[in-house]
Amino acid sequence: MKSKSLKLNSGLWLDLYELAMAQVYFRYKRDCKVSFELFIRSEKRPFYVVYGIREALEYLADLKFTSQDLDYLRSLKLFDEGFLNYLKKFRFKGEVWAVEEPEIVFAGEPILRVTANIIEAQIVESVLLNTLNLYTTLATKSCRVVLSAQGRKIYDFSLRRTQGQSASLAAASASFVVGAEGTSNVLAGLIYGIPVVGTMAHSYVMTFSSEFDSFYLFSKTFPEKSILLIDTYDINSALESVVRLSSYLKKERQKILGVRIDSGNLVEISKYVRSYLDRAGLIDVIIFASGNLDEYKIKELIEKKAPIDAFGVGTNMGTSSDLPFSDVIYKLVEVGNLNGEFLPVMKLSSEKTTYPLRKQVFRKFAQNKLIKQDYIGLPGENLGKPLLRKVMGQGEILQPKQDLNSQRAKFKKKIESLPSFLKEIHLPQITPEKALYPVVISNKLEKITKSTQELIKKRSRQKKIIFVDIDTQYDFVDRRGALYVKEAEKLKAVWSKLTKFAYNKGILIISSQDTHKKKDPEFKSFPPHCIRESWGYKKIPQTLLPNYQVLSFEKRSFEELFRIKEDFPQIILEKNVLNIFSNPNAEELLKVILPEQVYVYGLVTEFCVKEAVLGFKKFVDEVFVIEDALKEIDSKAKEQVFREFKNKGIKFIKTDEVWEKFKDF
Repeated sequence: MKSKSLKLNSGLWLDLYELAMAQVYFRYKRDCKVSFELFIRSEKRPFYVVYGIREALEYLADLKFTSQDLDYLRSLKLFDEGFLNYLKKFRFKGEVWAVEEPEIVFAGEPILRVTANIIEAQIVESVLLNTLNLYTTLATKSCRVVLSAQGRKIYDFSLRRTQGQSASLAAASASFVVGAEGTSNVLAGLIYGIPVVGTMAHSYVMTFSSEFDSFYLFSKTFPEKSILLIDTYDINSALESVVRLSSYLKKERQKILGVRIDSGNLVEISKYVRSYLDRAGLIDVIIFASGNLDEYKIKELIEKKAPIDAFGVGTNMGTSSDLPFSDVIYKLVEVGNLNGEFLPVMKLSSEKTTYPLRKQVFRKFAQNKLIKQDYIGLPGENLGKPLLRKVMGQGEILQPKQDLNSQRAKFKKKIESLPSFLKEIHLPQITPEKALYPVVISNKLEKITKSTQELIKKRSRQKKIIFVDIDTQYDFVDRRGALYVKEAEKLKAVWSKLTKFAYNKGILIISSQDTHKKKDPEFKSFPPHCIRESWGYKKIPQTLLPNYQVLSFEKRSFEELFRIKEDFPQIILEKNVLNIFSNPNAEELLKVILPEQVYVYGLVTEFCVKEAVLGFKKFVDEVFVIEDALKEIDSKAKEQVFREFKNKGIKFIKTDEVWEKFKDF
């Protein structure tokens, strides 16, 4: 297989299922707006340090699909040309709110929120999770290492063991902003301005015929930064060389900066080295330790009073070896409707329940300026200092970029506000029931969460139903109408109640609207009526919702009909004969909706209602006629029609029974 050159700015840095879902959204929900929130589920750390937000935002701002990207997607034979053309012009135009990095957060708290078109919000999921997981995991681990050193200096030595170039740069920058003094990674020094440090390897010492020569030449080359590795052969002989070299350098007005120990029992060796150096008058020579260190080992070294001045920490810090991921997740919290309102959504599966709607994190501080308690609530609540702020609008980054020194200074103040018990390295088992730091859900959010849970559970048990309103138009209902049905106006109140009831319960209404031209062939059998745009053609207000879509005789695609069904609570099908299914969109609309039950009412029982009921019965098992919401011209004809309905398995129901049946819908 021929390999392609890697492009890190490619739009293909995402999981395939993001594009699979996006193509479905493109066909059926492309105008839908949503909000996703990103947070850490796991409580395996007492706190987390969020980092990597700017990195993610810059990617979003530049996100596009190249011609090479699109050619590859086309070769997969999964995506249609319409969707690929959409991706060709794709730009992220959403809004992002996030905490100010680096920030201390706790499990369950929203770190970042995306509000955007559903396709945009979905496509950026993988990038956000990947970036925030990497940087936050490494910043959190590095912070713990820095805390364990209790003021002694920490340096990042992780380059050779991190998982690739990007991870090595992330480790260097993340460790620096949380308190590390520098890094061995030269590229990180160039990119971020982090101080770079380096000593020597055992191989360097071994290339010389004598250990002293290796020390001497290194010190001569780097007179201001000579840290000598003293455990290649024998500590005592190495220390003798250090003392001898120091005596010579003193005459040259130079001095050795320090010695490094990389193996063995660091407590015993460091105490021995310190004693040896002090006796030789080298009290200013520092002891630098490295070798498979982490926060647990550093804490132990300090507790055992190892006289080590600085630590080079590599593998365990650069890979966060004890917890190599932060369980960062990205969950849908609200879905917009056509009116611009956002409706709450949430996941209910066991142990993975989420909270609905966009949220804000509020932080309270005690009088001693230590953080005291966090709240997760709704935007606009006054529960403390809000942590989330708007960082991107219309795809443009809104906040100026901060250099690492500024971030480092801000984080120093933030970590000083963390209570000391949360800085402990060894902590008891953390569970949701035994959280070390209180994160409280606001009363308003709790109420909305409970009501949303109940609504979702109820809807999951409900059948999909539609109401069908047949020909409730002025020409049939009003006494002045061209084909007035006697006493039809008496049903206005019932029809009005059915219409409002369906709207309030979220039940889709399918309405028929008789529609004719001035010289329609039907007028050979019936008087002219319901001529398009005439007064009699119009539906009566009692059966008309403010927001509806009329489908005339132009055939729509499945995708168009689905979007219409999603966006409008009432769909009106025009027809120019008795049968509603004469509209070319009627059958396809049923395939879109797939109703389990249909409830029919309107005019006229023995004509258009009959045709509608029998037509729906061909596609839907359970068809009901609301018998006290129908009106006939001939009572005998009605009886005959009802007998036919019963023979076909059509069910009868009255409006009082409808109210009762769907009272909890």
